[in-house]
Amino acid sequence: MKKIFWLVGLTILIILAYAYFIGRQHVQINFVTIESTKLRAGFKANIVQISDLHISRLGKYERSVAQKVNALQPDFIVITGDFFKKREFFEKPNSNEFAQSMSGIKEFLKMLSAEKGIFVCRGNNDFGNDKEVSDLFLDAMEEIGVTVLCNSTVPVEVNGDTLYLLGVDYPEFYKLEVADFYIAEYKEGQCLQINESERNSYSHLLIRGDRSRWRNYTFSGKFRQSDPLSGGIGVTFYSQFDRGYDRFYRLRRSGGDKSFILSPHGAEPPIGDIYADTEIAPNVWYRFRVECRNLEEAVFIAARVWPQDEPEPENWQIQAVDSTMAFVNGSVGLWSHGQGSHQFDDLLVVDNFGDTLLYKDFENGKLLQDPFGWVDFNYEREAILWLMQEVPEETYSILLAHSPDMITWAAPAGVDLQLSGHTHGGQIQIPFFGPLIVRTALGRKVAEGLHQFDKTTLYVNRGIGTVLLPLRLACRPEITMIKVKSKVK
Repeated sequence: MKKIFWLVGLTILIILAYAYFIGRQHVQINFVTIESTKLRAGFKANIVQISDLHISRLGKYERSVAQKVNALQPDFIVITGDFFKKREFFEKPNSNEFAQSMSGIKEFLKMLSAEKGIFVCRGNNDFGNDKEVSDLFLDAMEEIGVTVLCNSTVPVEVNGDTLYLLGVDYPEFYKLEVADFYIAEYKEGQCLQINESERNSYSHLLIRGDRSRWRNYTFSGKFRQSDPLSGGIGVTFYSQFDRGYDRFYRLRRSGGDKSFILSPHGAEPPIGDIYADTEIAPNVWYRFRVECRNLEEAVFIAARVWPQDEPEPENWQIQAVDSTMAFVNGSVGLWSHGQGSHQFDDLLVVDNFGDTLLYKDFENGKLLQDPFGWVDFNYEREAILWLMQEVPEETYSILLAHSPDMITWAAPAGVDLQLSGHTHGGQIQIPFFGPLIVRTALGRKVAEGLHQFDKTTLYVNRGIGTVLLPLRLACRPEITMIKVKSKVK
């Protein structure tokens, strides 16, 4: 009996030693070919995908991965999220741990080489609880010339044809932490509503083309909430949130506050009168009006809030200037926090020429659905259909989405190829059972490899790094060489 016990124990130790010393760094290069009739005859593009780097520092293993990627001579490289070892790094942005991780990521990416560049999307480990800190990653990528697709698209010309790359974020907070906005019904019609959340919840308008049009405008509308003592409400403007940055001006009141305050993210506090003394009663509509004007050396912001059933005040309650001019244009959005329901309606943006940039009363939207053209933080799937409208008909599209679950929205939107990671292939796979843990709604069937959903192809990369346990068993880390080529009709 003792011999059996020791034999079993020794076997387990050998397996664990293999999983730690060999399995987690024994990289496999997989070759995949995908054909499409959308591509001109004779076309081919070589794309290398890696994912889930989970870098805490740059070591020998990461350097060897970079060398293997470059040896494949890809036209371009895609990385589908989770650059950082763990989300907690963002909670201490001034720590040596964070600095070492950020430095390792930047150095690793600078080692990679591809003629058409490197394109990435963010995964759940690339966000902190305070999203403002997450901007540090975007700034670092811009610094080294890596293109981050934050709910955005970019055309890439390869071998005489154009592919469209799309990318969406994947913060992955729980629903009770960050809630989803949806179209709701009330006595007078329909509005945009969001229920309780433990953290800040945002919805922002996606805008196309020349952002300079979105400046020198007036933003107005109405809002109400059921529990002003325990919940906050507000709006944002000159926002960069739709581009992935937690940078904007915000007019908001927190739960229990008697005043609204002008509180920016990503800029110094404006100078002037920044408080609007308007108390909020439960279930009462309040109107707001915000005016943004770019002066020669500052941004001027004015605002007022008043009960819908009363005349609009003649004077501004808030009048302030931001001399930093941290942002001089941007989208508009909505904010809520805390208990109760929060509702928004009749949103209007008019520029200084009198042209209407936005009018939204949500009357034409489907109840309980997301309004088209708006994206909520933590629910970036909403952007996919909107992004696909930028892709010319009969042009091949590739979506970078950290979670394979995004295929549920990508396939109906007509995406041709979705590249994902997140699962790590389970990291540990058991014979005749498969991955032990796969954190996707679709389950083990999309833990790794190639899958077809209607006309959309999904490829799930097992990733380079590990989380929780530094082990891989029967689930090697992966570099994928994807050849996209024309198919004869």
